[in-house]
Amino acid sequence: MIKRNLILILILVTCSLGASAAAQSTHVHGQGQVGMAIDQNLISMTLESPGADIVGFEHEARTAEEKTAVTEALKQLFDPMFVIQLPADASCKVVQASSEVTSENGDEGHADHEEHEEHADHDDHEDHEKHGDHDEHEGHADHEEHEEHADHEKHENEAHGSFIAEYQLECATIAAIDSIKFVYFDHFRNAQSLIVVLIDKNGQHRHEISRDNPILYLKK
Repeated sequence: MIKRNLILILILVTCSLGASAAAQSTHVHGQGQVGMAIDQNLISMTLESPGADIVGFEHEARTAEEKTAVTEALKQLFDPMFVIQLPADASCKVVQASSEVTSENGDEGHADHEEHEEHADHDDHEDHEKHGDHDEHEGHADHEEHEEHADHEKHENEAHGSFIAEYQLECATIAAIDSIKFVYFDHFRNAQSLIVVLIDKNGQHRHEISRDNPILYLKK
């Protein structure tokens, strides 16, 4: 896991707390979050988006096609110019960039599920030895019910994957940046909006950027 700058973590927390009830959910399809700080000649930025917005699914990539989609998305997100467009007069260059895909609870949930099924098999075997064919039939029914319940829990607890990208840009003339266009929406068709929390010389501001209104205007 990439180590995050403390100020950007605080921005994302503020973003989550300041959103509407729907946006406060840990996972809102169509909506990503951006934390951005502009300090002197540096722009630091973190983007977090649901997998569904980026590649159309959130489970771990299984097929060759899904794996290719994730690889291509990570390559695109590694380049901040696939996410934002800055005025040319600002003369900005990328100092640092990273992209990754994360999962909320996939590994732990899978392990618990396997252990649970093994325990159920062991109990069915003991019931057969102790109680005979009649109890074996009941044990089999219980086992089927247990497996159905486990499948239901597995579906409910299926990990939600997110894409996270981090950037730092250095700008020769940062005062020339009066707006930031999020070209992110041009490249990721399932994305609908971004909650952006910006910290700059004027303080902290929260904005909602959408596919229909993709430009963030900065106060001078």
